[in-house]
Amino acid sequence: MILVLGMAARLGAGQSVDAIIASVDGEPLTMRDLKAFAAAMGVKLPVGDGPESMAIRRDALRGLIQSKLMELELQNFSDQIDDRAIDRYIAKIKEKNHVSDDEFKAEVLRNGSTWADYRKHVKSELEKMELLEHRVRQKINVTPEQIKAYYDAHQQEFTVKDEQFELAQILIAVAPGATAAQRDAARKKAEALRKRALAGEDFGDLARQNSDDDSASKGGALGIFAPGDMLDQVRVAVAKLDTGQISEVVESSHGFHILKVEQHQRAGVRPLSEMREEIRARLEDEATEDYLKRWMDEDLMKGHHVETFL
Repeated sequence: MILVLGMAARLGAGQSVDAIIASVDGEPLTMRDLKAFAAAMGVKLPVGDGPESMAIRRDALRGLIQSKLMELELQNFSDQIDDRAIDRYIAKIKEKNHVSDDEFKAEVLRNGSTWADYRKHVKSELEKMELLEHRVRQKINVTPEQIKAYYDAHQQEFTVKDEQFELAQILIAVAPGATAAQRDAARKKAEALRKRALAGEDFGDLARQNSDDDSASKGGALGIFAPGDMLDQVRVAVAKLDTGQISEVVESSHGFHILKVEQHQRAGVRPLSEMREEIRARLEDEATEDYLKRWMDEDLMKGHHVETFL
């Protein structure tokens, strides 16, 4: 419920920073809170009490109130996010970026955050995701017809002009002048690692633990290549592979390579079968944003006692 008190106070430019300008479930919000919120959002509160200035301050106050209401709602989900959930989330980020645990923690510290603060941030983000799932996303239903209509209307977005490969590798190096026995041992090691990868072991972990290439620290990630950018042996080995597939062992002057095709984009329009889940996610995000705005403007407000003093 929202209660607007028109005569209680004026939200004027010269109002004291300690002046109470609203309350949420009995907790006061002051002009200092509003100024801090506006600064965090990159909004400059105007000077003066004209209609335009007042409208900007009222919009900022509404945002502050919604932020406070979200904090209260998130308390309902704090017990659902434990250390294991945080660990799983961080593990996915490390896997996506092909970095080790030590490298990831070092990056967090370089960005000016402690590890404990970073985990708190992750917990907060997971709580928001859980809230969205329960309050909003369950009400979103993207149909196959909507996906097909979006695909048909955005063909240009799904057209690849030039073929390209995103690759990762495990390299078992062979020194120049190695004996036949040494090369044979290296090949056997590479074949054994390929079998382990095909059996389901994590390719990135195998690369970190066994690859002799500089890319080992990144889980074997090499980057994105056009066919002409690759060694001839590598290009032939991956040319017909699809996303997610692993090559045969490839011999080069550097040693024996096992390539994983992280993504293979062929020239032309990517088929709907490849794009379906990406389009579904886009449409869900758009629908979620619209629904979330309505939910915050209407349902969220109704569940709390809000007073504003304008």
